[in-house]
Amino acid sequence: MKFTSSFYLTALVLAAIALPAYAHGPTPQKTDQTALINAAPAVVWKKLSEPCAIATWHSEVSNCESATPLNRTLTLKTGGKVQEEIDEILPAEMTISYRLGGDMDVKALPVSSLTGRIKVTAEGTGSRVSWLARYYRFDTTNEPPKGLDDESAQKAVNAYVKAALEGLERAPEKK
Repeated sequence: MKFTSSFYLTALVLAAIALPAYAHGPTPQKTDQTALINAAPAVVWKKLSEPCAIATWHSEVSNCESATPLNRTLTLKTGGKVQEEIDEILPAEMTISYRLGGDMDVKALPVSSLTGRIKVTAEGTGSRVSWLARYYRFDTTNEPPKGLDDESAQKAVNAYVKAALEGLERAPEKK
């Protein structure tokens, strides 16, 4: 069987198209959770929008330090630290957009990057809090070790957000 140059050219083009499918890195992950809080939206908003109030209602946060209202460092009970940078606070819409900054601490959350959005809306006599986070696992290579993979990142972020929402539900109402 004789191969022509067009055969080789076609094979080369097909290989070039198919090869990137094997060379991609991690896929983005997402956590999207909501909770109905038995407190007025203004009360819930105050708990969320004060930089270090999180240490009083989030069960995984043992300490919070904030030099400015737009940056805070959370120390988790695991010993890890999370640096959060607020990108946008919209009081009229009761929305906060943030991202993790600085060097990522794998003991805190096994992610390489994370952006989040928290929104409070009125629902009945209470508040609906929606927490959306998008992130990538800590090890962005094609073969991450156990503990730094997608499953570990998703488990940790889901647990962190769930604990936050449960903490907001349990936190006493202050006006």
